[in-house]
Order: sequence, then C-alpha cells, then structure tokens
Amino acid sequence: MMHNADQSVKNRPFNLSALSGAIAVATALSSTVYAAEIEEVVVTAQKRAENLQDVPIAISAFTGDSMKAMGVKNLTDLGKFTPGVEMNNDTPLQPTYSIRGIETGDFTVGSDPAVAVYVDGVYTGRGAGAEIPLADIERVEVLKGPQGTLFGRNATGGAIHIISQKPQADDTTELNLTAGNYGRMSTDLLLNRQLSDNVYGRFTASTNRRDSFADNLSGGFTAGNQDTQTYRASLLWEPTAATEVLWRADYGIMDQGSALRTSIVPSLQAEAGGTDVFGDYALDTPTIEDRDSWGTSLSVTHDFDDFTFTSITAYRGFDAHLQQDEDGTANPDYMFGSANFDDQTQFSQEFRLNGFTDTLKWTLGASYSREELEHVTDAYFTAGSLESFAVYEGVKAELDGMGLSTTQLEEAAYAQRQQMIAAGMEGAAVSAFIYDLMVQSGQADALLQQLGAEGVTADMLHREQMIGQLMAGITPWVMADTPWTESVTNTGDYRSAAIYGDATWSLTDKLDLTVGARYTADEKDFTIESMYQNTLPIALAGGPVYLVDADGNPLTTITLPSGQIAEIPFGMAFNNNGIANLDQKLDDSWSDLSGRIVLDYRWNDDVMTFVSLADGFKAGGFNSFSAAPGIDPSFDQESVTNLEIGMKSSLFDNRVRLNASVFAYEYDNLQQLDLVGAPIPNYYLRNADAEGQGAEIEVQWAATDNLFIAGNYSLLDTEYTRYQIIESIGETEEEHSRVGQPRVGTPENKFNIMAEYTWALAEGGDVTLRGDYNWTDERVGSISDPARVIPDYQLMNLRAGWNSASDRYSAALWVQNVTDEEIAGGYGGTGAAIGASPAWRFMPRTYGADFTVRF
Repeated sequence: MMHNADQSVKNRPFNLSALSGAIAVATALSSTVYAAEIEEVVVTAQKRAENLQDVPIAISAFTGDSMKAMGVKNLTDLGKFTPGVEMNNDTPLQPTYSIRGIETGDFTVGSDPAVAVYVDGVYTGRGAGAEIPLADIERVEVLKGPQGTLFGRNATGGAIHIISQKPQADDTTELNLTAGNYGRMSTDLLLNRQLSDNVYGRFTASTNRRDSFADNLSGGFTAGNQDTQTYRASLLWEPTAATEVLWRADYGIMDQGSALRTSIVPSLQAEAGGTDVFGDYALDTPTIEDRDSWGTSLSVTHDFDDFTFTSITAYRGFDAHLQQDEDGTANPDYMFGSANFDDQTQFSQEFRLNGFTDTLKWTLGASYSREELEHVTDAYFTAGSLESFAVYEGVKAELDGMGLSTTQLEEAAYAQRQQMIAAGMEGAAVSAFIYDLMVQSGQADALLQQLGAEGVTADMLHREQMIGQLMAGITPWVMADTPWTESVTNTGDYRSAAIYGDATWSLTDKLDLTVGARYTADEKDFTIESMYQNTLPIALAGGPVYLVDADGNPLTTITLPSGQIAEIPFGMAFNNNGIANLDQKLDDSWSDLSGRIVLDYRWNDDVMTFVSLADGFKAGGFNSFSAAPGIDPSFDQESVTNLEIGMKSSLFDNRVRLNASVFAYEYDNLQQLDLVGAPIPNYYLRNADAEGQGAEIEVQWAATDNLFIAGNYSLLDTEYTRYQIIESIGETEEEHSRVGQPRVGTPENKFNIMAEYTWALAEGGDVTLRGDYNWTDERVGSISDPARVIPDYQLMNLRAGWNSASDRYSAALWVQNVTDEEIAGGYGGTGAAIGASPAWRFMPRTYGADFTVRF
C-alpha cells in the first residue's frame, strides 16, 4: 500500500552532533529492503518539478487529501501542524504568519509581510487577501528561511505557496458535503471537463457557514461566526506539445461576524453577567468581517530545445471591511470599537527561464509589481471611555513600581472608576487629563489671555481648583457617554522590480553547488490624512481660583466667569502630537542585493545532506497612523541572514522518511508595531534586531501495509538583541528595552504526532482511522505586555473514514479538539489602552460528518 508522503510532516529537538549521528545511522540503514513504501511528493519550490527529498531547502508540503484528513480549512489551521510555523489568527482579514519566529505584526498598510504568500505563483501583497479557503487544492508548500532567488518577491521569513488543481484531460464531477455542530454546513462542487482535444476546464464552487460558539448576553448581534463563498475557474489550452496556456480566475465573498474577543478583566466580566473568554460574551460594537476578493492570472509556458520560458501575468484585488469590539465588553464607559476599510489592487508580471544540462540546472527571472491601495481606519469611543482611559493612566502612574500585573492594574482602575462615580466625581479624570495637556500645549495660556487675565499664566493657577472648574463642562459630557469617532486615511502606490537567478552545478556525481542572487528595487508613495473631528467642551463653573507660588502656596485669587468658553478640537486615537490637521505625502525607496549558496551531498541514493547560507530582504515602509517630532515617518528595510544544515533521507527501502535541520539566523532591523507613548499612546513602527536558533525534525513511517505513523518536532529560541528606544515619546532604555526577551508568539517547543490505520473490507472499499495530536509550548501572547504568557496547550483530532470499492462514495466522521481544551489564542490589543484588555480563544470541541460523491 502507498502512503501519502505529506500526512503530518513535522519535527523534534536537534543539535549538530545529533544530526551527524543521524546521518551516519541513516547511511548505514539505507540499503535494507522492505515491502511498504512512502509515496513520493513532487514540489516546485525551485521552479522545477522535483522530489521533495531531493530539494536542499527546509520545506513542509501538504497535499489536498492530507489537509482534508487533518481537518485543515485554511492557512491558520495548517500552522498548527507545521513545525516552526505559527499562524494563530482570529481574523482572516488581519492575519499574521510566523516562520521560525520571523513575522510582521503590522495590521496597517505601511509595511509588507515578512512571510510571502503565493497563490498559483502569484504574490498576494496584503494579508487581508491571502487567507483563502483551501478547497480543490493540489498542495501547499511552506518554505522556511529567506526566499527570493526563485520567487517574484523577496521574503525574510519564508514563503507559503498554495497550488490549486489544474484542469485535467477527463470529465469528472465531485460533490463534498460537511455538516457539524454550531450549525456547520460546507459544500464543495468540483467540475472538470475536457472541452476539446487540447482544451480543458475546471470549476469549483465552495461555501462554508458556521454559527458562533457562544452567545452575546447583550443581544443584538453575534461574533465569531463564519460565512464565505469561493468560486474558481480555470482553462488549460495546449496548442502544441511544447506549449501550455493556463488561465485562472477566482472570486470570493465573505460576510460574517469578526473575531470574538472578550475582556479578561474580572470585574468587567462579572458585571456583564459572568462572561468569560471560554464562555458567553457581551459586546456593544457589532463585529463585521466583509470582503469581496477577485483575481485572474495567465500563465504561458513553452519548452524550447534547451530551456523553458514561463510568463505569469496577474491582476488581483479586494474590498474589505473589518469592524471589531476592542474592549470586549458592553459597558458604555469602556466602549471602544474600530473599523478598517480596504480597497486594494495589484498587478504583477514575471518572466522566467529554466534550463538544464547534464551538470547544470539554472533559473533566470525578472519581475515587476505595482500595488495601489486605500486604507481607512476608524476608532469609536464615548466620552465615558475617555474617562476610563484617563483613570487608567492615573492609576498606572500612582502604582508604578509596585510590581502589579496588567490585569491587577486594570482591576484597580475599574475600582477607582466606580468609586468616582459613587462620589459624584465622574469627569474628574478627564478634566485633570485635559487641563494638564492644555498647560503643556500652551492652550491654557491662550484662554487666559482671551479672558483678559493679563500677566497670569497657567502655571500660576491652583491645579485642583482648575480641574474642578473644568468639570462644569466635562462631567455632563462624560455622563451622557457622548459619541466620539476619529478617522485616518492612508493611500499607497508601491512598485517593486527585481531580477534574480539561481544555478546548481553538479561538481561530482554526489556533490552539488547552488548559487543564487537577487537584486530588488522598491519605490513607495504614501499619504496620511487625519484631522481632529471632535471637540472638548471647555466650560467653567466660575468664581475665585487661587494664584499660587512655585511651591503651590496661595498668593491671591482670580475670578473666572462661568459658562462655556471654548470648544477645543482634539484627537485621542490619532492625536498626531497635537497636529489638528495632518496631511503628509511621503515617498521613499529601498534596494538590496541578496542571495543564497548551498552545498548538498548525496551519500547514496537514499541520504542527502546540505548546508546553506541565505539572506533575505524586505523593504522599509511608513508609520501609518500618526506623526511626532523625533520619529522618522519612514522606517528602515529589514534583513535576515540564515545558516542551515540539513538532512533528507528515505530509509528501509522508502519505508521510513527522516528529515532534519538545524539553523541559526540574525534578524536585522525587524519592523515591529507597538502601541506606546504617553500621555496619549499611539501606534508606532520601530526597528529592532533579534536572533534565533533552532532545530526541526520530521519522521514518517510506513509501519505496515495498513499502518502509517508520522511525527515532527521543532525547537526555537528567539530573543531581541537590540530594541529601538523612541526617546521623543518618553521611552527609556531601563523601562522599555526588550533586549534578551523572546519574540512574541513563538513557542520554544512544539510537536505533532499522527497515526493512521487502513484496512480493506471484504465486500470491497476500505475504512481508515486517524488520530492527530499537537502540543505547543507556552509563548508570549501580547505585543504590548510581554508578561502576558499563553500557557502550553494540547490539541487532539480524530477521524474515521470510509471509501467505497468503486471510489465513487466516501464518508467520514470527525472530532476536532476532542478533549474540549480551553486555549487562549492571544491577549491584549487596543482595548488595553483604556484598561479593558481582551483575549480570544481557539475553537472548542467541534464534530461533524463529511460525505463525498464522484461522478
């Protein structure tokens, strides 16, 4: 019996001495002959069809059949089974893909992703357009380490290549149906037709619907449900035996509630009726996740006598609307919502030449892409949530240095807020916050002059009395929970051009040398438009106010009038350091020469080892949300240099497959988005340096003709080696440096194991039982607070499948997260700015049934 080589490829801890020992053992055992055999997996990672075991690159490859058996529906699901890879995303419109700890955690549009996602050879420039349903997919290849000498775009972390099924020379129809708990209903309709002697067509229609797994105690809407539709069409024309013309098109619709994020502050949970990250929730901002995406490409391949020419022309785009409840509560005093609107299109053209001789295999390529986009970010508050923000800032300042956790500080701020309400002091915190800002900015001095207070400056006024004066206008404004909305608009016009080449020389019949190089030039035009859309009601209670000396001692009084004296334009989410009307037009360019060098040695027909040195480049970009003195609006390009030693082996007559690698990299000028600054925090993208080292091992074993076992383990150790301190916003090396701390979202250890047993039925057909188990180590779960750690967790999936003797019918029963583990996916977010940190969870236990019929 043949076994799919791709079923659950993964790894284990390794060092150089262990790798050397494994090579020796593998070489000694490779000549033994056995009956069962692991099926070959063909990949195109080097732009030519090759056995996975012959490619000197760390790759995890998954076929469509194996992903179906694992219950994988999208890239986020796939990340759980892939060593060294994390794809923990609660929303497909703002995904983050991490390979060996290298990622871009920037949900704005001012930067590019560190991990490049390709669909049928076409680069998808924005994460919001990359997360697609994995239906009718031939395979997915996950390439680890810097890529660029073989792809149309450069990538520092790695590349994920999704390859859909091509039209075939036959007439087939397949219908897949899935039903499960939480109202899960999915359908996949696949049609393949031979339209003439040399023209073939394929069409796929997929739907996926599921209800939320929890109830909104505040009513009105649901969050965390799914509703997508995807349509794909392709035509393959072979005008000659040497020419292939392949046209593809796809269209997708997403119309669902966005991520379910729930407050982790105990008092906020209790007042909502007992909400919990792993239970019901109470939200007041409707969650929305809408996207229309489309794309088309034309691939032309022609074989000449000595080389192959390939052209890929593509145009893609999407419109998206993502709205989220950032505070995770329905308390109007903590109301904080956000919305992102995206309109993106991209054109790309790639030309490639491939050739080979007896001793040389080579690739030359040139690519060009242009991306045009508009991105609007809205932030929704109330005056009550601004009061909560001000209380939280005051509590943090008062309790600074006491060693309290973020949750303890948020609890203390909630208690303080309730005490102020009970004492009739609502609005006092905002009044104090506003008064201090007015004094710092000079606005208070200007108002004094407007009131005719000649010779009096704000620093001469009694601070507490002035705060009480301002409460005349602020308190009713706060108590009314007056709506407050802010917006910022970005536009981008990004161009990238590159030439690249890669060549493999057979120095001997066992030793190959590969050298690749790439030159990239990126140009970007970028705009930021934001203006203050709200005003603060500056009113005075009126009456005498002390004038004080430098020590605060009263000297005399000044009498202030009562009533409203001004409405001051103000920005909280997009304060822009006091710039009321921000209109920046920016441009910058970056270029780089990167490459790789690889030596691989084939010890015999079954064992190959390699050593590689590769570097990757990612262009710089722009801070998307705000501007401030001392902060460069653009940030530097980042680069990764990776050294890797690996082994690939097929042992015991291809009955056992053992692949392993150890690696170490330097990550320079990594681009990281942080919510930082005081008194008003803003999102800034800083540069830092990091390093990482680790090991991965993948084992597959065809134990018998019926039993297949596979496992993997990955070890990853990352830490910051330099952390940019933004002094202009008040950061200090002592308080804010993260040097020596691990990167966010990267577990140190992770392993998977699966077992699959198949037996034939007497009347024909077969039954297969499969189990998958994953354990993932603890990891830092919040960018803004490294002390928040997600505990280690385990996941178990089970599946029982039946296939008819004619292969016309298939059915399966499945359970995912069998033990109903309560697993947090991530902590924090922008709600942390007002003392209402939320969290999101992995799916609870789900179960269902699949049915397939083929015509």
